[in-house]
Order: sequence, then C-alpha cells, then structure tokens
Amino acid sequence: MLEYLTLGEFAVAALMALAALSAFVWGVAGGAFGNVEGVKQRVLEAEDDEPPRS
Repeated sequence: MLEYLTLGEFAVAALMALAALSAFVWGVAGGAFGNVEGVKQRVLEAEDDEPPRS
C-alpha cells in the first residue's frame, strides 16, 4: 500500500513539474521575457509624469 502512495506522490510531483516547465516555455515562446529593460523605463517615465503628492 505504501508503494502506491509513494508512486502517486511522485506522479503528482512530476505532473506539477511538467506544468511549470510548460508555463515557462509558453512564456518564453510568447515573448514575456523579451524586453525587461523596456518595462523598467516605462515605469520610471510614468513616475516622472505624475504630479507630486501633498
């Protein structure tokens, strides 16, 4: 009985790892990690455009 539990836990862990890898590959293929410096510059420019808080 213990072997089935261990095998089941291994299968669940393997499926979770496969899902994480698939999400990462999907993100890379979709260009989500392409231009991280551009995002930083847009945030800094948006902060410069805001009026100061009082």
